[in-house]
Amino acid sequence: MRTVRFEETDRVPCYDILENDSIIEHYARRPLMPEHGRRVKALAIGRVLDMTRMPDGPRLPGHHRREDGFVIKQERWTSWIVERPFHDVAGLRSWVKERIRQTEALARDRAYGNQVHREVRALQAAFAEGDPTARNDPTVLVLESGVGLTEMYHLAGMELFSYLLADDPGLVETWLEARLRAELRRVATIADPDLIPIVLTYDDLAYKNGVLFSPIWLRRVWFPRLKRLVEAWHTRDTLCLFHSDGHLWSIMDDLVAAGIDGLNPLEVLAGMSVKAVRRRYPQLFLAGGIDVSQLLPYGRPDEVRAVCQQTIEDAGGVGYFLGSTTELHWGVKLENAIAMFEVAHGGPIDHQGGNNC
Repeated sequence: MRTVRFEETDRVPCYDILENDSIIEHYARRPLMPEHGRRVKALAIGRVLDMTRMPDGPRLPGHHRREDGFVIKQERWTSWIVERPFHDVAGLRSWVKERIRQTEALARDRAYGNQVHREVRALQAAFAEGDPTARNDPTVLVLESGVGLTEMYHLAGMELFSYLLADDPGLVETWLEARLRAELRRVATIADPDLIPIVLTYDDLAYKNGVLFSPIWLRRVWFPRLKRLVEAWHTRDTLCLFHSDGHLWSIMDDLVAAGIDGLNPLEVLAGMSVKAVRRRYPQLFLAGGIDVSQLLPYGRPDEVRAVCQQTIEDAGGVGYFLGSTTELHWGVKLENAIAMFEVAHGGPIDHQGGNNC
């Protein structure tokens, strides 16, 4: 929290997502199996990270058909849609109308909020157990709070979604509004600045060369809704770290105008370097910036250390969480993750006497 306020800390904090068996097992000091994966992963998180999200452990591979007709292919750390309950724009349009009805009927009551708070507290307890300083200082868990666009094009498939957006933009906007209103109801139920001081507002809007959608459309339809979501969290004293992959420069001014407090993951290979973003938007706290597509999977530990040290310097030493450009996936070399964490911690992480913010 000192970092997001641009205050001095005793070291650079780390923010990341752990989805790599060898990294988790190295820091948890125990094997990682699906039946107890969440707890083992939580211990590793508490050992090396100051802030994280997506705390679930690995899952058993397989296929499963959901009640809504989607068939999901599940692997240990990822999943994807292999079959949808529609095959053309007409089918998608009918499905979207029913989805809007279901979304508008979705209630978030006190019982739901209490359950979310119990889960956060349980994770915090496991994080605190892994604290290398033995001070029982828990890692901050950042909950996701999306505007809704990413899930829309993911469920529809980008090709069919693009046709629907061209043929029936009003329906797409109605769907997005329904999703946002449902999220605002969720915010009202779960917000607690002591328990959830930072949330991840998000939508993946870009790829490495630019935005996926027309900036004109985003400014008319999407940005006003991001602003409403950010304001809902701000009125409850919660900061908003915004996440989108890709090259965001053409819409960065719009993101800042919507009120975001921080930016992640800062894909350097998409031109979003920590140095460039810090220079242009010094008020944003930053998280990420260490390339996970080439450097962390294929580089050498000495190269990783040099890039991490330079990135910390580029950030000015404040308001920055060291971490990968999305998550430490299964292709990242253990020795490279260790090198990154040791730069932040000032050396090897000792279970009895390591450094922590």
